[in-house]
Amino acid sequence: DGRMTLNVEQTDIRSEFEDTIFMYGSRLAQDGITLEYLENDEDIPEIPCDPKRLRQVFLNILDNAAKHGKKIEASIAYENDQVVVRIRDHGPGIPEDELPLVKKKFYKGSSKARGTGIGLAVCDEIVGLHGGTLTLENAEGGGTLVTIALPATQE
Repeated sequence: DGRMTLNVEQTDIRSEFEDTIFMYGSRLAQDGITLEYLENDEDIPEIPCDPKRLRQVFLNILDNAAKHGKKIEASIAYENDQVVVRIRDHGPGIPEDELPLVKKKFYKGSSKARGTGIGLAVCDEIVGLHGGTLTLENAEGGGTLVTIALPATQE
C-alpha cells in the first residue's frame, strides 16, 4: 500500500542469504525437497540494505520454488557492481502468457499452489525499494528461475 519502509544498514548479504538457505533447507528436507546451495568463494561486498526485508524476499521465493518442484538450486554472486541471487526450481515453469503477470498483486494464474498471490508483488516492491530488480523466467531445461539483482552501492 505504499507505506513500506526500509531500515537500511551495511549488511553482509552473503551471510544473510546463506543463513536463510541453511535454515530453510533443513525444513524443506523434511518434506523431501532438496535445496542445493551452489557455493562460490568469490568476494561479495557488504551492501546497504534492510536485511530483514531481503530475508523475507529470499524466504518467499524459496517457498514459491518449494511449491513447484522437489529440487531447488540457489546461488549468490557479485556481477557488474551488483549482488545477484538466483533461485531455480525444477517444476513445470510458468506459462509464457502468465510470465508478465506473475508479479501483479493477487495474481495466481493457473497455479493450483497454496497462497494469496501477493508474495511476488511484495518481493518485487522490496527489491525495487533497494534499487534492484526481480526477474522471473522459465529456466532452460524446465522450471522457473528467479533472479534478484541488488546494487552494491547506494545510488
